[in-house]
Formats: sequence, C-alpha cells, structure tokens
Amino acid sequence: MKNVSKIVEQFLCTSCGACCGACPKRCIEMKLNEYGIYVPEIEEAICNECELCLCVCPGYEFNYIEYQKRIFGKLPEHIGLGNYREAYACYTQDRDILSKCQSGGFVSTIIIHCLEKKLIDGAVVSKWKENSPFEPETYIARTRQQVLDAVGSKYNPVPAAQIIQELLKQKGKYIFVGTSCQIQAMRKTEKAFPKLKDKIFLYIGLHCLGVFTYHFHDQMCYKIRKNKKDIKYFRHRSKEWRGWPCDMRMKDKEGEVFDIDAKKSRLNPRPFFTAWRCQLCFDKANEFSDVSCGDCRMPKMHKKISAEGYDLKRGLSEFVVRTQRGEKIINDVINQKKIKVWKADPNDIASSIGLEKKLGVSVFRKIALCFSKGRPEYGVLFYNSRCKQSLIWNLLTPWTIIGSLLYYLFYKFSRFAFFRRFMKIVPHSIFGIVQKYLKRVILWMRFKKNVDIVLKITER
Repeated sequence: MKNVSKIVEQFLCTSCGACCGACPKRCIEMKLNEYGIYVPEIEEAICNECELCLCVCPGYEFNYIEYQKRIFGKLPEHIGLGNYREAYACYTQDRDILSKCQSGGFVSTIIIHCLEKKLIDGAVVSKWKENSPFEPETYIARTRQQVLDAVGSKYNPVPAAQIIQELLKQKGKYIFVGTSCQIQAMRKTEKAFPKLKDKIFLYIGLHCLGVFTYHFHDQMCYKIRKNKKDIKYFRHRSKEWRGWPCDMRMKDKEGEVFDIDAKKSRLNPRPFFTAWRCQLCFDKANEFSDVSCGDCRMPKMHKKISAEGYDLKRGLSEFVVRTQRGEKIINDVINQKKIKVWKADPNDIASSIGLEKKLGVSVFRKIALCFSKGRPEYGVLFYNSRCKQSLIWNLLTPWTIIGSLLYYLFYKFSRFAFFRRFMKIVPHSIFGIVQKYLKRVILWMRFKKNVDIVLKITER
C-alpha cells in the first residue's frame, strides 16, 4: 500500500479523517460513499505516495500493547475496561448545561471549566450544520456558546481528525473530544507529528457502540413522511419530549415537531445500519483517552441516585478517569462542585459499556476473512477464559456467526438503491424481532455475568 485507497476497498476505513488532516499535499478529501460513510477520496495525480496517511490510519492497524505502554506505562489489569484510576457516575451542577445536554452534561462542563480557567484556548467538537442538519461539522469551540452548540452525540461517522493541520497551525492548548477510532487516530498522529502532542491538553473519549451509516437518515425521514430537504433540525437524542435517556427529535421548515420513540429510532434498527468497520472495533470504552464518558447505564447507580431525590429524567453520565492529567482536571472540577459525583464500581461501568463485546471481534474477523475483506491488526485478541471448554459456548458459536453475518450482508447491500428502498418499508418492530433471535452478541451476552476477558498476543 502506498496510500489509504486500499483501506477503503477492504472495508477498513473508520471515517476518522486523520489521513485527510495529515496529508502534506492536501490531496485527500473526505466524501460520503455509496455505503453511507465518509471515506478518503485521493487525487492520485498529486499524491507522491509518502505513506503518511497510512502512518496515522487506525483503520487497518493499531498496536494495542504499544499504545497502552506508551500512554500508561503498562498493560491494564482490567482487560475489559482498560487502564483507569477512578470511575464515577455524575451530573452537572450547571442547570443550563443540564437542560441542553444529552445526558449528564459531563463533557460540556469540563470544557467550559477549562475555558473559564484559561487552561485551554479551545476544544475540538462536532455539531450538525445550521443549514444542513444531517451534515457534520468539526470546529474549535472557544466560547461557552460554541461548546453548547455541539451538545449531544452524533451517531454517524464524523471525520473529526481532519482538523489536524489546523491544530498544528494554531497556538495554545486544546481539548479533543472524539470516538475511539478518532482518538486512536490522534494518538498515531502524535507519533508522526510530535508537535501535535504539545497541542493536546486533554483527550475526552466518548464510549462508542458503533455508528449509523448516513442511509439511516433517509430511513427516519421516510418514517415521518418527510423529505430530508424539508428538515431543519435533527437530534439523535433529545430530552425535550420525555427526558433522559432520550428519544429522537426532528423539526421541519414549517416548525412541525416529530418525536420518535428510542426503540423505533435507534435501538431496534441500529445494528442493521451500523458501519461494518465498527463491528471489528474492540475499543468501546475509548481506552486511549485521558477521560472517557457516556450515558450512565448502571442500574445500581440509578437506584442509589434516585433514592437521594434526583430525577433521572434530567440526565446522568458515567465517566472513567484514565491518566494523571485527566485526574488533575477532574479533581479540580469536583472540588469546585461543578459536577455532582458518585464513585462507581469499575466492573459495573465495564458491563454497562459492553466489555463482553470485545469477545465478538473474533467472530466478525472470521466473517471478514470469508468475504476476503480486511481485518484490523491489533496485535492481540480477546478471549473469555471461563467459557473456552463450555458446551453451550461451542453450540452457540455457529448461531452467533450466522447472526453476525446478517449485519455484514445488510451493510454490503446498502450500496444498492433498491435495497435501501426495501429497508425503508420494513417496520422497526421487525428489526427488533430479528435482533432478538439473530442477535450479534448472543454468544457473549450468554456469559455476561461470568465474563473474564484475557489477552492473547498474536503474531504481527
């Protein structure tokens, strides 16, 4: 390989945008492809095959052991969760942030705190464009309002790392907020551009279970009988209808509001519109960030916090402190009472994120091999040591492969317009039924309460 074009052909592109941001010739542009994800489009006449785009690409290779030791100085004791210092559940004490955010307002509170203390010059965040609500925009937020403009997750591929060149030209320190693949890309780019490491004040990682392809937007607009061009406001998740944990909300140009139940809008159809490369990702917990966070999905914490009088519909976050610099900022925010926190059991957070999904990577790798598609090199694989000799494990394995194969085929056929038209008319309740019996995680979910993940180092 001389550039990342082969990465796209092998279904390994994560849409992170690092290749575009690192290219010294500026001959790479991120564009939506027929599968509904952003991929690099290379102007071959300008490309000098310097291979820098390959150096920063996390899609085909990310050395798990190297970067655990580079960032933390050791391999994690908790293989499911990764290296960590503390784990918490929380919500912001800023009522304005809490009312606008998707969950507990953790990310916005940290960024605004650092801006007000002049610890940073800005933060790299992403939002939906004002005049194009289904198109992402990554930018440097320098004010409170610019931070709040980006609240809420974008459950679609966002090439956030293409901002690398802009960061290198800017003076000062910055927070970078991103998904696992985006932060892996930034860590690899720090190795290629040592100057970038001095620019990053903090990496805030988002717990990520995979992202929708952009074909999903066509699906949802069809369900409300609206053309995408008529929509002026879109949020995957909004508290405005029924509070946290949120439902989808859209508004058209006439001001009509469309609220869609979470099961029908994201939970049931999600696996059928998930980018294939996400199925091959082990890093749901965003292990290479300084602090990782997401919605609090720990029933024990829900019961405890609601018993103290807090209305969970207002939103709740969970976060994991991973590095010393992350710990310093978090302690400062806690001491100033800007967030209300409860210490959490790391095993509960690992379970809420879905640590057992690490076991699923090997299944999806087998499917990729069967279809001659790429398999990312991590240098390790993950196993459940307690289940290797289990009869149930061996019996469920073929069924798991069949269920997982279904999601590859749905992604593969999504390039065809006739198939996308067919998908539009399928009731989302049907997606839910299919998920129940052909669940992509049926094998490792069976052992969720008895999971002991261990590493196996593979040949590189």
